Amino acid sequence: MDIEKAYDHVNWDFLLAILDKMGFGTRWVNWMRWCISSIRFSILLNGSPVGFFQSSRGLRQGDPLSPFLFILTMEALSSILKRALQGGFLEGFMAGGRGGEGVVVSHLLFVDDTLVFCDASKEHVEVLSWAFMWFEAISGLKINLHKSELIPVGVVPNFEDLARALGCKVGSLPSYYLGLPLGAAFKSSRVWDVVEEIFQKRLALWKRQYLSKGGRLTLVKSTLSSLPIYFMSLFIIPRKVSLRLEKIQRDFLWGGGASQSKPHLVNWSIVCMEKKDGGLGIRNLSKLNKALLGKWCWRFASEQDSLWKQVIVRKFGEEDGGWCSGDSRESHGVGLWKAIRKGWMEFSKRVAFKVGDGSRVCFWKDRWCGEDSLDEAFPRLYYLASSKDAWVAQLWDQLNNDWEMEEVETFFSRLHGHALRRGIEDVMSWRASKKDLFTVKSFFSSLTPCIGREFPSNLVWNPWVPKKVNFFAWEAIWGRILTMDQLKRRGWALPSRCYLCKADEESANHVLIDCPKAAMIWHLIFALFGVHWVLPNSIKETILGWNGTFVGKKRKKAWNVALLCLFWTLWNERNRRIFEDTELADQAILRSFLYMFLDWVRVHVNRASWSIFNFIDWLGCK
Repeated sequence: MDIEKAYDHVNWDFLLAILDKMGFGTRWVNWMRWCISSIRFSILLNGSPVGFFQSSRGLRQGDPLSPFLFILTMEALSSILKRALQGGFLEGFMAGGRGGEGVVVSHLLFVDDTLVFCDASKEHVEVLSWAFMWFEAISGLKINLHKSELIPVGVVPNFEDLARALGCKVGSLPSYYLGLPLGAAFKSSRVWDVVEEIFQKRLALWKRQYLSKGGRLTLVKSTLSSLPIYFMSLFIIPRKVSLRLEKIQRDFLWGGGASQSKPHLVNWSIVCMEKKDGGLGIRNLSKLNKALLGKWCWRFASEQDSLWKQVIVRKFGEEDGGWCSGDSRESHGVGLWKAIRKGWMEFSKRVAFKVGDGSRVCFWKDRWCGEDSLDEAFPRLYYLASSKDAWVAQLWDQLNNDWEMEEVETFFSRLHGHALRRGIEDVMSWRASKKDLFTVKSFFSSLTPCIGREFPSNLVWNPWVPKKVNFFAWEAIWGRILTMDQLKRRGWALPSRCYLCKADEESANHVLIDCPKAAMIWHLIFALFGVHWVLPNSIKETILGWNGTFVGKKRKKAWNVALLCLFWTLWNERNRRIFEDTELADQAILRSFLYMFLDWVRVHVNRASWSIFNFIDWLGCK
């Protein structure tokens, strides 16, 4: 259902009457009257405003108050539809299990996006038409029937006649509501076609051709991974869809959209790890999907009176304690929720309970006293227990003198400090978060546990250097820069010769550490900082040991920048000699390094006027 110029036509007197009827104080109502009536407009004539005039109705677009005031206005339509339902003039649909009491749903409102459910009869359509006219008369908001749709569910005879009687268009399922396909087969990969299409559009040719790897990484993380989140918050992403979307990400990151395929240098599983663990922090779509759907499990356990939960409870019932819905394996029911419900076992491993009155927490099987449940911590006592499914409230005051004393002592020492709080409800807490509250981020992090590998992420992802240099350092520490030895492994018949020294075989460690051209810059760095250093044999060991604690606090950040600047200078010179067939003299290479080093550092220490001599003097002062 579409409302014509929704914000612009709100009747002020009606809105203020609604505020008064809903119990808002006189002062608040007067504030709102002043806010909505003090608006003045002007008309641009030849680019210049000409005069001002007052408004007599409507709410301002973009005003943060306007959406809330509009929602209060729409409460009138909701009340009209509820009255029609109570009087038997309309029938919604009954959401409930077979043979059980259900929940009647007559309409759903989200600001001005409205769904109304009624019986497919001429009488109900006429009642709807009258309800819309009454609402327009009192609020000033007109239902735009020419843009609204009447959508049949199942086979409805003479449906076109009903649409003509109401004066609206005929629609069909699936139809989009709030950006999601309503009535679509949620398991079908076609639901995700719109997401894949947006992916492809965002990867414009000019972006793919001219963005560096650092720029591509930023685009993948900030745009590509966020686009499907809205869909993944409700639908389980099919495996073949997630593979297709991740392939788009991989090709864009590594191939950059070139006409020929380019090698994917690092395994995608490593790319999807957190930066602190050695990855790029790109989110794995399947794991992100699980984390987003976990939000519904948390909301089911935490929310009490929400309409969506009432519908699910009527359909599937609740498990003991009421923390999750019943598990249905029958063909009927809300298939979408059944798919979400399958994630409860994974979700429940990360929850614990804070005991209130103890009426909803299982004494033995729930985690409420320590890191694991009591049946896992004390299996022998659990075996002897007569009430294995009892609640905390039932067993709290009971003692069993037949248990072995040593184990009983440990058992009761664990219970020490816990007590029932009469009159307070039990609540679920989230173990993966310090604040005990569920977040998608904490669930996602728990699905991708830390592997314990030492990785110098703070140095590699130094914010003082360009992103493309960070990316290159990340590739280098994994030994995945395309030196001659790497190209030979990939089947290229090339001479494995270092283009810098023209003597030894080319490898990442040789180019950046062992080559005489590299040694020349290493010696310069050590001289600038006044330190002596014995270089390790590998890039990773060099970066891991590059902590800079001995150069002083003031120069430590510059010390970290120097390493990445050295890598980038050598790699640029190596590529210049290969692809441009030109080379710089040794002094020119050192000069290039120094000026690049200066440019990266002085921006962040607010010394824009520094000369190279000022910079060298600053580096020499501890």
